[in-house]
Amino acid sequence: LMGMPCQTVTSQVYRPIKDNIMWDSYLMRDGDQYQLFFLQNENYPMVDPSRPSHLLASVGRAQSKDLVNWQTRLPINFNSYQNSYSLNDRMFIGQAPVKFNGEYYLFFDPRPRTQAGGSPIYLLKSNDLDSWKLEKEEPVLEIKPPYGGQSWRDLFLSYDEVDGLWHGYLCAQTATRSNREKPLNNFTSVVWLRMPKAQVNAGVFCIDLLAETGQAFEGLQLDKERRWQPASAQSRELISEQPLPETAEDNELICIAMVYDNGEVRMYRNGNAYAVYRGEGVNPRKIVSATIGRPRALDPKTAPNHFIGSVDEIRIYNTPLDLKRVKALKPTRGDFVPTQDDAMVAWTFEDATAKDQAGTFIMPEMNLGAYINNGELKLDGLLAHLYQPVISTPGMPCIAHVTSRDLVEWEYHEPIFATREFCNTECPDYFQIGEWHYMLFSTVRTRMDTGGRRDASGTYYLKSRSRNGPYELPEQPLLFGSGRGRMDNYIGRGIKHNGEWLLYFHTVHGNIASCIARPVTWGMCKKIVPLENGDLTLEYWDGIESLLDTDGGTPNAELGNGQRIGEGEIEVVNDSVKIITAEQSAVMLLLPHAYEDFMLRAEVTKNEASRVGFVWHHNGVASNSLVIGSNGMPRLSIGLSRFAAESVKSEFALVDDWVMADSVGDKCELRLVVRSHRANVFLNNRWVFSTSLIGGPEGNKIGLHVDDGEA
Repeated sequence: LMGMPCQTVTSQVYRPIKDNIMWDSYLMRDGDQYQLFFLQNENYPMVDPSRPSHLLASVGRAQSKDLVNWQTRLPINFNSYQNSYSLNDRMFIGQAPVKFNGEYYLFFDPRPRTQAGGSPIYLLKSNDLDSWKLEKEEPVLEIKPPYGGQSWRDLFLSYDEVDGLWHGYLCAQTATRSNREKPLNNFTSVVWLRMPKAQVNAGVFCIDLLAETGQAFEGLQLDKERRWQPASAQSRELISEQPLPETAEDNELICIAMVYDNGEVRMYRNGNAYAVYRGEGVNPRKIVSATIGRPRALDPKTAPNHFIGSVDEIRIYNTPLDLKRVKALKPTRGDFVPTQDDAMVAWTFEDATAKDQAGTFIMPEMNLGAYINNGELKLDGLLAHLYQPVISTPGMPCIAHVTSRDLVEWEYHEPIFATREFCNTECPDYFQIGEWHYMLFSTVRTRMDTGGRRDASGTYYLKSRSRNGPYELPEQPLLFGSGRGRMDNYIGRGIKHNGEWLLYFHTVHGNIASCIARPVTWGMCKKIVPLENGDLTLEYWDGIESLLDTDGGTPNAELGNGQRIGEGEIEVVNDSVKIITAEQSAVMLLLPHAYEDFMLRAEVTKNEASRVGFVWHHNGVASNSLVIGSNGMPRLSIGLSRFAAESVKSEFALVDDWVMADSVGDKCELRLVVRSHRANVFLNNRWVFSTSLIGGPEGNKIGLHVDDGEA
């Protein structure tokens, strides 16, 4: 390991005022300044504590000349802009700031999320970014053909100087799509699942149906005695013998089929008759939504628990299957495709996504910790669930395209991109590099295996030779994000600075459940680099080095004075450290100085070691760790290492990993940039991780770590 100076640096470049929440940032060039706009909760100034702050919002502001050093500006507060919507329940979305003819324009949506029907977009104007006036009482952009559904938000604006035309792009839905679901009447639902023997009283699966009054839903749940029964909005009478409690062993695969036939519900377990219930027939009703893993009951106070375990597959047939077909049911494996037996809906999870393989529904949302592994949906029994919107999405998620010459009157065009592969296309963004045109969009509730990451999500990109398309999704479309079901960053966007295109984003704290619960920050920019085929990659941006503390650093000559832990040899020669561990052992060399925030850059020659890398925030027992290791395929892993008192033989808890697309050989350069609980990682200058390690060790020692071999 060739050590280079460790210097103080920050990977969190801008943080809103204390206790404020930041999301959906926009950046605008304004002369020699960059104006940062972001949605935030309205704790500045303090609001009425009886009103939930996450339902109140203003646009936070900051400005900078270098994208690194920022000055906070007064927020844009919307309380004075009266409208016909409730002032007690509102969240503003879709702000898009631009400067046009010497005036500033800001687009926003005043409609609270509790109101359906999409998000009409209004326009504010200002001469100084501080005082704003409403352009007109009516919205300037509303859902119109060829768009439909309820999604109409996150407007992004780009000006074409040649045509003198503003192009607007929005997160939207097409008006219609082919292969729509049919109303349910007599139907069959089939669930293959695994669960622990200790589980009781859990909601597995539910279909919500359209009802003129009251509620209508049908699903499957496990009762307090571990008996399977219908979850229904109506009272259903058991007309067969009392079914036996579930006897399956831990994680044994079980198949439960429910056949709805003219008011009768026949239940089967592994193809055998289990129970029969009678109630009213299900009149043909449209499907509103479906959920997996979340309980459902008429009274939420009596609802069962969330489901803990794995769902291997769920299918819906728009017909009551007979006993012969029920006995013949089998989960998707190999060449068998469920559409071969006329399933209307089929969540198989075999392709590492939650896609409906029958093609009836669009991509569902993976929420609050739900993830896919080895062809199964994993649910934690806490809040994790899959949510399938249906009636609210008559079309497909898309990036809408509108144009205007004055930013007030708009012309509507066909979507730039429409897809069943994503549940939404949040915060679209456009830029051009050379001959290639790019669209970015973000989604955290669609997860997939892509680009060497498992169960990943974040900011994706499209590419085209023309501004107006057609745009194509690259083979590895994830530009910036996290794997392993995490959410560490969100809403990546492009900005041109000193002739380079940079990606900016805001940070999150590891998962969607806590992304609003904790303050978030504006992250460390990455350089956007196009490849010959138009694909994009991200690299280290040296502009961040304006924050370096030149008084810090560890001279290479002092490396040999660090604390040595573990069995093996450590040799320091000039600017190099050679570490040889004892067989099946590990060695750690801690640097002689303490660092909480730092940048560490080293050239690594791995040789035959099983794992080589860095540790930081070491507290004597545990460290955050970054390691290169094989484990079947060359990969870079970030996580938490725990050590015995006098031995560095470690237990490694994985946080995220990346399988290297190309072999890096025996020698590579690693760069680790750490501030507080966040770490940015680069391999040979290529971005790999921007990870939140909140709750990790809080020590101040950093070091080098080798497992089982020589490096």
